[in-house]
Amino acid sequence: MDLRELRSFCAVAQFGSITKAAEQLTLRQPAVTLHIQELERETGVTLLDRSKRPVQLTAAGVHLAELAKPLLRQIDSLPVETSSYARQGSLTVASTTEMTRNMLVDCIVAYRQTYPDTRLSVRSGRLPEVLRMVRDRDADLGFVPLTGRFSEFNVEPLFTNERVLLAAKGHPVLDEPIESLHQIAQWPLIVNIGTRDNPTYIEGKLNEAGLDYNVVMRLDHFDAIKRYVSKGLGISVVPRIILEPDDEVTLGIVGLGHIVDIQSVGIITVRDAPMSRSSQQFVDMLRETIPAHLAPLWP
Repeated sequence: MDLRELRSFCAVAQFGSITKAAEQLTLRQPAVTLHIQELERETGVTLLDRSKRPVQLTAAGVHLAELAKPLLRQIDSLPVETSSYARQGSLTVASTTEMTRNMLVDCIVAYRQTYPDTRLSVRSGRLPEVLRMVRDRDADLGFVPLTGRFSEFNVEPLFTNERVLLAAKGHPVLDEPIESLHQIAQWPLIVNIGTRDNPTYIEGKLNEAGLDYNVVMRLDHFDAIKRYVSKGLGISVVPRIILEPDDEVTLGIVGLGHIVDIQSVGIITVRDAPMSRSSQQFVDMLRETIPAHLAPLWP
């Protein structure tokens, strides 16, 4: 059974005439007759009652027509649907978990509203996983902190992101301006997960300065860090990107851009590959929607 046979049969069913069906299909009448006969041979049933004029369908023919007509309509729509799908485009954005949660929310909402026909997917993970997704082309672009060398990627810095000190409201460390790492090292520290060989950023800086310090808690999520800091169990140094507007209610927040490195945040794509139109639209919208409390220091 092939499409030509089904088309001929459905045309005969529609027009009630082999002759008219052949004209509609721009075929010769014997060809249409042959198609019907072959279809009857393959199904093992009689589809047309040829003793009547106009030609009428048998009960089996009516049933087959009901099945075949929507199928042919779907097949005929494939070129249009495929073309429309291609025009819509698609975009997969990979981002570190914290930035997906904080910095991308407004951008994603605005992008979906502005480009509703683009199929947008967002995937999050730790930085090494985001780099792998972009490298393997599982993602069109990555939105990441630019913490190291990215020689295998195209890199577009978007803005700077300072690190901040977090302390509970009323904590003594907030009584004076923070002017040195020595002031931070005096207090119990709550830090993100790190190891002896791969310490967290602030531990690395304190080590470089030759300062003694006391890590009282290591946590694998910044929300947990903020919660324990707010309870007065220690202070912490974190990227500003992990903050939310209501954090100022429970936390003292002090910018440290004057004593530690200011981090860049940006977009990475596969090296030497042009950025797609959908990707560029996303980057443009990202520039417009990053909340001010997350990115106070623009280049």
